[in-house]
Amino acid sequence: MKPCESNAPQLMQRLVSAVSISFVLALGSCATPAPTSGNAPRAPDARGIAKGVETGDLNRTIDPCTDFYEFANGTWRAHNPIPALMPRWSRRFAAHEANKLQVQNILESVSQRNDWPAGSTEQLLSDHYASCMDEAGIDAAGLKPLAPLLAEIDGIRNPADVQHVIRRLHELAIPAPFGIAGGMDYHEPGRFIANVVGGGLGLPDRDYYLNPEPRFADARTKYQAHVTNILRLGGMPDVAARAAADSIVALEKRLAAASLDSAAAADQAATDHKTTFAALQRLVPHVDWEVYFNDAALPLIDLNVAEPKLMQQVDKELAETPVAVWQAYLRWQLLDAASPSLARAFVEASFNFHDKFLGNATAMKPRAQRCTESTEALLGDAVGKKYVDRYFPPAAKAKARALAGALLAELKRQVVDLSWMAPETKTKALAKLATQNVQLGYPDTWKNYSIVTIRRKVFWANVAALRKFNVADDRNHIGKPTGDYWRLAPSSPDAYLDFQLNQLVLPAGFLQPPAFDLNASDAVNYGAMGVALAHDMTHHIDPAGAEFDDAGRPNNWWTEADRNAFNQRGQCVSEQFENYFIEPGVHHQGQRVLSEAVADLAGVGLAYQALERSMQHHPLPVIDGFTPEQQFFIAWAQVSGAAMRLEAQRQLINGDPHPVPKFRVIGALSNSPLFQQAFSCKAGSAMVRPVEKRCAVW
Repeated sequence: MKPCESNAPQLMQRLVSAVSISFVLALGSCATPAPTSGNAPRAPDARGIAKGVETGDLNRTIDPCTDFYEFANGTWRAHNPIPALMPRWSRRFAAHEANKLQVQNILESVSQRNDWPAGSTEQLLSDHYASCMDEAGIDAAGLKPLAPLLAEIDGIRNPADVQHVIRRLHELAIPAPFGIAGGMDYHEPGRFIANVVGGGLGLPDRDYYLNPEPRFADARTKYQAHVTNILRLGGMPDVAARAAADSIVALEKRLAAASLDSAAAADQAATDHKTTFAALQRLVPHVDWEVYFNDAALPLIDLNVAEPKLMQQVDKELAETPVAVWQAYLRWQLLDAASPSLARAFVEASFNFHDKFLGNATAMKPRAQRCTESTEALLGDAVGKKYVDRYFPPAAKAKARALAGALLAELKRQVVDLSWMAPETKTKALAKLATQNVQLGYPDTWKNYSIVTIRRKVFWANVAALRKFNVADDRNHIGKPTGDYWRLAPSSPDAYLDFQLNQLVLPAGFLQPPAFDLNASDAVNYGAMGVALAHDMTHHIDPAGAEFDDAGRPNNWWTEADRNAFNQRGQCVSEQFENYFIEPGVHHQGQRVLSEAVADLAGVGLAYQALERSMQHHPLPVIDGFTPEQQFFIAWAQVSGAAMRLEAQRQLINGDPHPVPKFRVIGALSNSPLFQQAFSCKAGSAMVRPVEKRCAVW
């Protein structure tokens, strides 16, 4: 999961554990004889019958017992070729695009008025979006919006001034040469602590500075040219800009050499160095931490230093690097961070390096889309409130909550009945499930942005004000309980799970067709959202989730016997996927996809049983000729379906733990006697694995 732009605190690299929710493939929407890539939900028909599966997506020339994946969504893929610039395409990807337009339409609508009450949600959204869309005014302003901060940088004369400007940049979520962000205490996840984290590198990680391979060397050359260009645009003469760029890149290289590589930096255990405030002062004595923490209104309590070696290098640089180099470096950091919010020349320079060269983007997004992303990133809860009002009524939240509750109850029953898990492990699994927190739609408490002054015609001033607000909001959490904590805007089409908070978060933007539909049959919603949610619920108590106990502490609670039993059962799944080929000689690596394939298998079984239990009290009708059980399996196959270029499939099997969409569907369902029964598939059918080869773990 990766939102288009992080909010201000997230720019300072929150050290929290998050794994993208497994439900990231195709989703369904309106059924028509000739499917399109639209995403408009279909209402119940004139008889009041709920929406069923996407019948227009079905390839009825295919026997569902032969190739259920092609049967369920083959026609949709045939009528919806992959867009030229996309590696794959699906109803889920179309839903992401539709979500962007939904948010953009909200902002365009609200910005038509400029007389909203001051401090209201509408005024904030209207004026921020309008200020971003004022491209002519932004171009005319040039560097004037940055003039006060640039003057402070120009006025640096001594190390104390350097630290003052570092603190000023940190207020704007510019982590140079380090940052401090709130995050869960790795040992006591129920509360936030301050995390001193690395920052201030313009290239993605240390390899870009140190690796001699040609592609990294080329990146360094282009980066130095980019730094020179931005400094030149910022008013520095050419010769001075080149010399400054040399010193800046050299400083960043020394910092990179003391930094963790990307793999270690993503490892919570490798970045766990909880310490006292006094020990931080001894580790990095050339930073006046008392002044820093007092200015930031941070409590002088225990904290975490993610990379002690890097902070020691920062200390050395503060002691030894000339003030003039720091002056150039901080000027560069400000200009680079602000470039997307400045005049066209800055925007284009930033795009050409960060997005086009590093990110492989082929074209800049339209202005309206960029302004939508800026508004959603900086005013996430404000956008979320308007989105919820329009697209996520209370009935939708209630229905999603009931479904999630049914799944969790079913998982608890299945854990009790597991034959291979030790009794003491079951007790701990049930304790963890008892505290599992599924957040749906939007948080219980909305952020209050009314204290922020947002005006039209001053885009960077608005960006700066909102960055400061979000940094202050982040700092305000430090030393307090984690509480109702969200890392995505409620309008986001993404979702995530967090092992340490024992939390699953599905925003309102995610709970839209085809993931979830208020007007759809329960059979469809259990098959679409239900399987995905059940999949991730099991992750919290599988070998990955077992690394953290019910309080979120790093404490593996599986016994060796449990792990061996799980692995023995999982070997069946591993061997199954070793025999799934995307082209001759190229197949899935069974151990790589084992965790996700097992969770798919568990998710299908769990959601199906929850649906069956629900139907004991609330029977469901046949819709479009399909029984509720058939609707369930078709819905999951349709929500998982995606057309993928062969190159994308090759990349996926070489590094992604998820199977390709086709084998994700076929792999799980061919093991299921419930699927076989629902479609009356005979033994020996391609979609029916022999009894002696059927896999079952959960």
